[in-house]
Amino acid sequence: MDLAAILKGRRSIRKYKTDVVPKQVLEDILKIALWAPTGMYLQKWEVFVVDGKTRDKIAGAVSRAKPLIEPGLREFLPEKIVQYSMKFFDNFGDAPVLILVYVPKIPLNIDAAMSNQERYNVERLRLTTLLSAAALAQNILILAYEKGLGTCWMTDPKRAEEEINAILGIEDKELVACIPIGYPDQSPPAPPRNEDKIHWVDY
Repeated sequence: MDLAAILKGRRSIRKYKTDVVPKQVLEDILKIALWAPTGMYLQKWEVFVVDGKTRDKIAGAVSRAKPLIEPGLREFLPEKIVQYSMKFFDNFGDAPVLILVYVPKIPLNIDAAMSNQERYNVERLRLTTLLSAAALAQNILILAYEKGLGTCWMTDPKRAEEEINAILGIEDKELVACIPIGYPDQSPPAPPRNEDKIHWVDY
């Protein structure tokens, strides 16, 4: 499978088989994923791979946060998709493994009166760190698909971040992405892509 086919074939999976994912497969994915581009070569990311009882505790924490998650979904999604998504938040669609991507917690002091340059001076390290972690997460999704696994990039588990951190014993880190991973038990259709978002200037 070439890269274009992988990029176009990958989907967000919300229903998984309960089959065990071999640890070696996960290690292979993560070792390559760490080759993501990273601002200033800092590699300021941490990856936690979770299964078993700890995975179940995190699923419980996210499920309890559903009342906080639902209003945000209703802002953008039709009712049918909201209901489907909310069911996924119950137990990650039975995905047996979670991959959580973290970065250091970097406090910000932003003032609305700041110029763009002043704001960037304050935000630079956090912005660079978040973008680097996002590149790492994207690599995980692509490499997992290449190996026949499904994933779903989730950010709303941040609604349960304090409880998740307590479960994992994490302090002074910020959750960037929660990625359920496992063998897919569905084959969702491809959503359309908005090619009108590409702008050519003086080309």
